[in-house]
Amino acid sequence: MKITVKEPSTGALLNLDAKPEKLNGAQGYRIQHENGSSFFISHSAGTWRSGDSHHIEPEFLVNIGLALEGNELSEQIDSTDSNTDQ
Repeated sequence: MKITVKEPSTGALLNLDAKPEKLNGAQGYRIQHENGSSFFISHSAGTWRSGDSHHIEPEFLVNIGLALEGNELSEQIDSTDSNTDQ
């Protein structure tokens, strides 16, 4: 499935491909960037986590999870908006 995810630190919109996958007994998704790189994430105890050796920023995992759950793009974290009130 194609998902659009906001990159929290820049606010850039990324079009990613998410495919269901099972890794080491955990059911989750293989997330693939347009450039071909990919990583595995799974949902456990209310939190989305990276399941392979890739370090993924927690806010980015949250945004991917929100997209997978069908939430609106406006609900995704955008750290670039946090400094606008200063």
